[in-house]
Amino acid sequence: MEVEFFDTAEAAAEALTEAMKAADARVVWWQAQVKPGDCFMSDSGESFPVFGEVLEGYREKHLQHYRFCRCYSVACPEGELGDVHVSTMLCRVSRGLFERVRKQGWQL
Repeated sequence: MEVEFFDTAEAAAEALTEAMKAADARVVWWQAQVKPGDCFMSDSGESFPVFGEVLEGYREKHLQHYRFCRCYSVACPEGELGDVHVSTMLCRVSRGLFERVRKQGWQL
């Protein structure tokens, strides 16, 4: 995990805006189409994948590539709620595969 420090709230807001623009620029067509009910797999940055299910999207233009999700992994088998930027999604997975991996404790 990387931590950044800022001298002012304005500097932090500017860095956030730039990070959001960079993430939006990485979005590919299928990621932009992810909708509530879809399941996906992401990279945790560790040695295990993260699986998620999209619960809802946002209508605000600046949040168009964020989805409210519940994500699971071997590190968090009960799931965690939060916003996910679609550019971090590696692939969509079927509901059937999602449920099979759930039964296996989120291990492939």
